Order: sequence, then structure tokens, then C-alpha cells
Amino acid sequence: MDTKISILFYARKASTTTDNLLPIYLRVTINGQRFETSTKRYLEANKWSVESGKAKGNTDEARGINAYLDMLKQKVYNLQKCSSRKVNHSF
Repeated sequence: MDTKISILFYARKASTTTDNLLPIYLRVTINGQRFETSTKRYLEANKWSVESGKAKGNTDEARGINAYLDMLKQKVYNLQKCSSRKVNHSF
């Protein structure tokens, strides 16, 4: 059975902090089932790219946030890969 997985990072404007920072959220969809969680990272609205789902620019802040988001994405793929192996071995 093929598993369809989608990973999206987005800044939630409705949850802006008092410092005008947007929290960055992770949304994982697996076969239509959605899961969302905070990444515990915050960014100014003008520094977020909606199209790419990453921080804009080449500053240390942007590179750090983007590296963290890439690491989270890889963890999700590794967990999905591990769980699909367990399902395949049970048959």
C-alpha cells in the first residue's frame, strides 16, 4: 500500500505575538489525515515566504530557521519510512 504524505510549514498570522512575530507551524498530512504542531520558532511576517514555506534571505536567522525546518521535515520522512516498514513486515 502506497502512503501519500504531504509536509507544509506555514506562519500562523492569527497567533501573532506581542512582538509582532509569527509562529511557524508544521502540518503533516498522511493519506488525508492531518496533524499540526508548532515548531516553537518565530519570525517577522516580512521575513517569511509563503510560496516556499521557508524564511526569506541569507541571514544567520533565516539559515538557522530553514536548517531547523529541513531537519523536522527529514524526521517526518524517517518516521513515515520506519512505520511503513513495520506495516510491510507484519504481512
